[in-house]
Amino acid sequence: MTNPTTTTKKLAIITGGTSGIGLGAALKLAPNFNLVLTFASDEAKAQKALASIKELFPETQVTLIQQKLSVAADADSLFAKVGDLCKQSPSVLVNSAGRLNDGLFLTQDFEKFAAVVQEHLIANMAVTQHAVKAMYKAKWGRIINLSSISANFAKRGQANYAAAKAGIEGFTRTLALEVAHRGITINAIAPGLIETPMTQELLQKIDSSDRNLKARIPAGRPGKPEEVGALVAFLCSDDAAYITGTTITIDGGRSLGDPES
Repeated sequence: MTNPTTTTKKLAIITGGTSGIGLGAALKLAPNFNLVLTFASDEAKAQKALASIKELFPETQVTLIQQKLSVAADADSLFAKVGDLCKQSPSVLVNSAGRLNDGLFLTQDFEKFAAVVQEHLIANMAVTQHAVKAMYKAKWGRIINLSSISANFAKRGQANYAAAKAGIEGFTRTLALEVAHRGITINAIAPGLIETPMTQELLQKIDSSDRNLKARIPAGRPGKPEEVGALVAFLCSDDAAYITGTTITIDGGRSLGDPES
């Protein structure tokens, strides 16, 4: 893939870019980048996301690609589609796709357990390998991996998710070391509780119970996708060129400890 001379904006690929944190990142990157947004199945939601971005940023080229990212081979299919549709190499990759499948380790079906690790870690790494090759040649690139405070803040039923996200953070540090000399930065973002479709059930349980959200999160509220998106946009900017190999937590202070202790 090559960058056509008719394009003035660099290309950003956002996996899971049509909802939640991925969409929040897309809205913040849209002023400065053309976008490829991947989604797994919900085309109606994807079209709604496309319309919202184009309404705000009509000059930005936005390409929707329906592509599951569950195993490493899915990355090959994704980049074949990017090559056919965009004729442009990615300068930015935001790895945001992924679903939860919580369950206690002793009782969870192991295939379902392993599928979460494949989706959040292995498929993520495969997508990154495709993208970083183009960035290495161009001597410029930004890769943002979505981790979670669950990587270091234990929660029952999330052994698979925590293992995958801890792996993402280790992968981020190591790859950053390998490619920093080519003008490529690799960073991870570890959100806490963010208002997304993936967390709606949890938020409803909190709202309907006697648990006080303010007592659990020092900021007193869950985060918003656009707040995470703003951090993504900063890390993709030239102002963040000296930041690489790090994980930045964005959780309203949740992982700092008990605010009432």
